[in-house]
Amino acid sequence: MQFVVHAIDKADILATRAKFYRQHRIHLDEAGKHGIAVLTAGTLVADDGETPCGSVFVIDAKDRATADRFVKSDPYHVNAVWEDVQIHGYNKKRGTPIASRRG
Repeated sequence: MQFVVHAIDKADILATRAKFYRQHRIHLDEAGKHGIAVLTAGTLVADDGETPCGSVFVIDAKDRATADRFVKSDPYHVNAVWEDVQIHGYNKKRGTPIASRRG
């Protein structure tokens, strides 16, 4: 099943975000170890088009519990960068089809 993860950063957290950026990227790169495939991921930016203010990613997981564990183990979650995290099941209707990449 696919899930959209939408996470908004805490105010004035940019230095902490930068400190854990590499660990966050490694976590996404090693998603397979958690039974997750990352289909797309990126940084949400403020109206200036540059300042990071959150994260969004679409993942493929066997179930919601697996998705929850993956998100809760993300360095941005563990180190309290994100203020609000929402995870929703996703049923893609338009655009290029996305096949499961979980192996």
